[in-house]
Amino acid sequence: MVDGYSAREDFISSLASRGSSVAVIGTAAFLASAGAHLATSWAVLRAWRAWVLASLLFLAALATLSVAAFRASCPQGPAGCSMEESSSSADWVETVHGVSVAFYELFVLLAMLTLAIGALRKASRWPRWLGAASLVFGVGSFVLIGQTEGDHIGFWQRLWLANNLAWLLVVAWAAQGSRSRH
Repeated sequence: MVDGYSAREDFISSLASRGSSVAVIGTAAFLASAGAHLATSWAVLRAWRAWVLASLLFLAALATLSVAAFRASCPQGPAGCSMEESSSSADWVETVHGVSVAFYELFVLLAMLTLAIGALRKASRWPRWLGAASLVFGVGSFVLIGQTEGDHIGFWQRLWLANNLAWLLVVAWAAQGSRSRH
């Protein structure tokens, strides 16, 4: 998509960065992710009346919107641009971007934990298997985001995001299934 860009070595955000020739596509992907989180928030609210879970997913969507709005700066383009390289010269927009990613992870992990703990209750609102799956996805998310500090940051970030979005898809599917049974 972009000459020199490495999906294994470069952050996803650099595709949507200020200076990227494909920023519109990268930003659209972030907006689509935010929309998926909003839709799932609505689905769990309707299916299970789970206000805490819905609120956490809503907050994850807002954090994703913030990631899209406050884009990293890659004046030379996305190839070879990572926040670690530019951290000494990061402007406030990049700082907000990084904080937004951190809050996204926090809200998603809390949502995963909410599902896991809620499934332990005697009268769980959602299927018990979803709690166990959420615990596995949560551990995966935590481990994978930790790997983005080492080598092959783009590779690990993509696995982390795929993990979180796969979990979101499973939650949306379970909520829709619960709703259709009622």
